[in-house]
Amino acid sequence: MTNIIQENTIKSFQDFFSLVATGQNGDMNSFWFRGQGKSSYGLKPSLHRHESITDQISLFDMEKKLLNRFKERSIPYLKNQVSDNWEFLFLMQHHGMPTRLLDWTENPLIALFFALSTSPTNEVGDYYEDAAVWVLSPSKWNSAVFKNQSYNGGALSTSDLFVSNGYSLETEIRLLNEYPVAILGIHNSPRIVAQRGSFCLFGKSLDTMDKIFEDPTFPDDCLKKIIIPFKLIDSILKNLLWMGVTDAVIYPDLDGLSKETKRQFGYKV
Repeated sequence: MTNIIQENTIKSFQDFFSLVATGQNGDMNSFWFRGQGKSSYGLKPSLHRHESITDQISLFDMEKKLLNRFKERSIPYLKNQVSDNWEFLFLMQHHGMPTRLLDWTENPLIALFFALSTSPTNEVGDYYEDAAVWVLSPSKWNSAVFKNQSYNGGALSTSDLFVSNGYSLETEIRLLNEYPVAILGIHNSPRIVAQRGSFCLFGKSLDTMDKIFEDPTFPDDCLKKIIIPFKLIDSILKNLLWMGVTDAVIYPDLDGLSKETKRQFGYKV
């Protein structure tokens, strides 16, 4: 019997708080969050979103080409020395290059801001599609991924053998682990720090995480979905801005400052 995603549709800002408050104890059982502007979007990394390349071998070949091109062309722009491919991978993710990484955050309000601020609007600026915040238990997810290994719980780092052996950019496709793993990011940019960034690193499966979750190996409460109706987006987004969850906080640079200023003066971002 396959798992089915548990969905909760909120009716207010307070509803959202109630749903995300449970389980946030600061220990390895705490949740991660990911906001998406359309509730219909699946959970897949940017590498998998190529319009014409959809097979496994071609996508992993593309990953190597993108990594090599980025390494060759980024040198003049690097402020600090980058020592290995893992650091390059997180830099690529930070600067919008396609990777196997999928962004998550430890802060539910940041995820909510991402979801609402990226939700589409029509020609008159009205929202017309529900947004969503996904909720992940990294410990429970990883426990299912490594069910046949001596995994002790919690998110992993790139230095852990589970990751370096089963997900490395140098690993042959046939030797990669099948399912994504929840990992802590390398904090090599102010944005990752500001956004309380964490990640899921995909293996050789090209399925979305919500599709992978259908495997009954995964606990039925390790991945959930909170739907924000489009009629509530504008009012909740204003509440977030009033609480200080703004573009300039999440993007601590001139781009973030520009987006925040545009919102303050009535422009759609």
